[in-house]
Amino acid sequence: MGQMNATATMTSDARRSAGIDPRTVKPALLVLALAVLMSVVLPSIDRDTPYRDAIHKGDVAEIADGITLVPTAGWDLASGALAGHTRSPVGSTATTELVDGSVDFDVQAAPFAGTPSALLRQINKINADLEQARGRAAATSDRYAVTTRQGVVGVAEDFVGVDKQGSIVAFVFPPRTQSTGSHGQSTREGVEIVVSGPKGSMSRRRDDIVAMIRSIRTAP
Repeated sequence: MGQMNATATMTSDARRSAGIDPRTVKPALLVLALAVLMSVVLPSIDRDTPYRDAIHKGDVAEIADGITLVPTAGWDLASGALAGHTRSPVGSTATTELVDGSVDFDVQAAPFAGTPSALLRQINKINADLEQARGRAAATSDRYAVTTRQGVVGVAEDFVGVDKQGSIVAFVFPPRTQSTGSHGQSTREGVEIVVSGPKGSMSRRRDDIVAMIRSIRTAP
């Protein structure tokens, strides 16, 4: 009996001398398990989880106060609001993101007093997300006009990078009758669209993209 206790003591001492304390093994394993859960398991689950709102025929996205867009059925709403699906009003500064597979359709809206060309210049200058959307070594096309079904004319340019291609579109919508600034002056709304994805995916969804851009309209 005494020999067994001595052996157990020696084994415990040997572990400590090797830097292993049996009293800390279980807590260390628990920390390791939590680290694996946070860094591997949860991101994997998040990648496999569908976006929260699948777009159905007839859905309308509110991209800013008084400005809407008709998403194509089958896409997913990653961020933003669908008309009739939110209790909180959409303000004059808002973000909407639509996704279909590897194609991302991102819309930013905010008050803007300049022209569509001026807005596009500003987008190219300060939008850090654009570099990520374009990918590396992007070549940009000449600018061209884009018109919504409502008759609002914007300006766009295409880009082609190593991994992605896409388009940047800028509109400046006229003020709504009841929309006024702090000094009682009507304010215009700038809308920026950045759509990007792999070449094949973009080609397959071209009709969807064009239809969604042209569907943007202001309420009377």
